[in-house]
Amino acid sequence: MNAKTEMMDRQPEINTQRDVYQVDALSANNNAPAMADRRPAAKKLPKKKRKCMDYVRKTIPSIDWLFLNYRWSEDFAEDTMAGIAVAVLNIPQGMAYSILGNVEPTVGLYMAVFPVLVYSLLGTSRHISLGVLSVLCLMTGKVVTMYATDGTGYTAIQVATAVTMVAGLVQLLMYVFRLGLLCTILSETLVSGFTASVAVIVLTSQLKELLGVDVARRVGMMQVPHTFYDFADRFHTINWMTTAVSVTTIAVLLLYNKYLKERINSKLCMPLPIELIVTIVATVLFQVTTIAQDYDMVQMGEIKSGLPAFEVPPVKLFSAVFMDACVIALVGYSITMSLALLVAEKLKYPLDTNQELLAQGLGNVVGSFFSCLPSGASPSRSASQQTVGGKTQMASIVSAGIIVVVLLWIGVVFEPLPRCVLSSIIVVALKGLLLQVLDFPEIWRKSKTDGAVWIFTYSTVIVLDIDTGLLVGVVVSLLFVFVKGVLNEVHVLGRLPDTDLYVRLDLYGDAVEVPDVKIVRYAGSLNVINRYMFKRKLIEVTRAGYNDASMTMTVTVVDGKHATGGRRTQCVVLDMAALQYADASGVKMLSESIESLVSDGFDVYLAAVPDSSLEYVRCNNDVKSVRFFPTVHDAVVFRQCSSKKIQNLTYDSQSTKTPNGL
Repeated sequence: MNAKTEMMDRQPEINTQRDVYQVDALSANNNAPAMADRRPAAKKLPKKKRKCMDYVRKTIPSIDWLFLNYRWSEDFAEDTMAGIAVAVLNIPQGMAYSILGNVEPTVGLYMAVFPVLVYSLLGTSRHISLGVLSVLCLMTGKVVTMYATDGTGYTAIQVATAVTMVAGLVQLLMYVFRLGLLCTILSETLVSGFTASVAVIVLTSQLKELLGVDVARRVGMMQVPHTFYDFADRFHTINWMTTAVSVTTIAVLLLYNKYLKERINSKLCMPLPIELIVTIVATVLFQVTTIAQDYDMVQMGEIKSGLPAFEVPPVKLFSAVFMDACVIALVGYSITMSLALLVAEKLKYPLDTNQELLAQGLGNVVGSFFSCLPSGASPSRSASQQTVGGKTQMASIVSAGIIVVVLLWIGVVFEPLPRCVLSSIIVVALKGLLLQVLDFPEIWRKSKTDGAVWIFTYSTVIVLDIDTGLLVGVVVSLLFVFVKGVLNEVHVLGRLPDTDLYVRLDLYGDAVEVPDVKIVRYAGSLNVINRYMFKRKLIEVTRAGYNDASMTMTVTVVDGKHATGGRRTQCVVLDMAALQYADASGVKMLSESIESLVSDGFDVYLAAVPDSSLEYVRCNNDVKSVRFFPTVHDAVVFRQCSSKKIQNLTYDSQSTKTPNGL
């Protein structure tokens, strides 16, 4: 037992004995052609032609999962429950977020039908719930405010549908050119800062409804500071009954979410729709009382029943809203894809980023004919669809069917509902986004770059505008990527005693330099921009610690058989394992730097050059005396063996000549 325990506690060891290799010898010993003899790879065999039906099934994924392979007996019951859960969330959220878009409350319910049905047939995510999204509704509402004025002759819904159509067409164009990966421009940090700042703008825009203050809605640059100034100036117009209802609604929702939600939901087959319950209770209360009329509270008013009529968006508005629609298309796709990828990674199924562009783009195009705003995936509804047990997009189809019933017969019952109740639901739904600001210290601690991107995006969106802030965030993010690609690092390495591991001397106190060998690690790209920085840093670290005498040593050249000269030279081993990319100017500067070191009395070895750059470096390197090694340890051992051989030859030569001199 003790022996077994001792064996388990023993530190694992690696014992390897092999020859020292140079790159060409390694290739020859493993039946690989030398770099100079390598030929371009043969052309790939033509792919097998795909049948027309294969393209159809790829373009319309529902042919497989719905019409051919859907498990009605196993999945339909769970999808139905998930669809019901999503529908009861869609009713209050749809009406509430329509306020952000400056359109009628039924528009949010339309968005829970038409884009959702299109996505369920064409999308590749099984669990995201498309429909109203606060960020997109707010951005669309800004455009509506700009163009839906008395002077233009366009109604709010006409401007909104024009934005939806153009956004959908942009997404379809991105699909045609296979730009699904374009969403990676918006990093997670940037999206976090952007959504957190948009939540502040949404909260600011809802103060009018929450407090009943008589102020005009601000849009454009500096809207948040101007809005707070307007509220301070018009605070005397506050409606105290509206404020009381808002505070009560927010308190009820927050207290339920914090203390009762988990307890109650754990005992139910689906989450309790607290938002819908609050909406129904408020509707009944103000239906049977005259509180709203007595205190001049703003109510929902007339709600149209039935489905919207087919109407083509005004084409003349397309050019005016084009830039805003492009931003909305990119933001909507990025947020939706981030959520879809998160769920897909958790549940282990694949996604097609380009197919998602087709599904969302066509969903927006179809929705624009039926009075819809640009749609996106909601985190709360998607989480509900997944946690309740939804298996496929059949849950979205069920949800859309329930919303159709609400539009046809039930929607009109919400006419007495005060708008402040819906604004309160919006504010509570934004709690998580508003609290993302508390994540900033942790983001800054982990990465100063990510922290800078987050704070730049957050502050510029709030202080300036949504579009301007997003543009600043993207520019700053790409600028950091560019700068990191240009910057390089040069470090001196040492060897950990009794190992073949070479680590940075400034990080590992036990590491020691190999005698007469300066090991230098280069990390980064080597290009036309940073080439002079590379040369300066290389010369600095290689010459550091050497006195003038060592720098004036004569060069020893080893031809494999004999040694010429009698003095020992210094050696520089360049560890190029972290070389990312090298262009012609960078390789030329590498050659000049090596030539400078050779002329100063150094032997130069290149170790661990990546395969992607090795042939290019060798073909464009004018210094012929450079040796290439697969690892740093090969280069060091080769150098040590060569030095011993030279010393032995020199000693034997001196011993032979000494008697003749006597």
